[in-house]
Amino acid sequence: MMAKGVRDDEFDFERSLLTALEEVLAFERGELELRTRTVGLPDSQVQVPAPPEYDGARIRAVRDKLALSPQNFAAALNVSPQTIRAWERGARRPEGPTLRLLEIAEEHPEALLATIAPSAHASQKAGQSERRAG
Repeated sequence: MMAKGVRDDEFDFERSLLTALEEVLAFERGELELRTRTVGLPDSQVQVPAPPEYDGARIRAVRDKLALSPQNFAAALNVSPQTIRAWERGARRPEGPTLRLLEIAEEHPEALLATIAPSAHASQKAGQSERRAG
């Protein structure tokens, strides 16, 4: 029975709100899987700016920020170490998709670093250090 003076739509809203809160709690407890839907923006609302230009000094600064050797930086960008050296000397300039990768590496270094697996040797050394400390 509804409380005196409460309209039907107010009662429906309260019931809907309580149901929603119960579902949130069930989801948080892992008892409920929620449906999701991804909605993209229409092309008319999207502007993709061109990536910036990179000269040798800027490329070296990105590599230094990531603390990577030319060999590992090259592997992360899927280019040869000779290409990295040529870019940093100014003999060549990156182009195409590599410009976007450099932009991502510069603005979100963690994204590029997440693609790099530590070597087995480095993992062993870290494990030995942890054993000594523990």
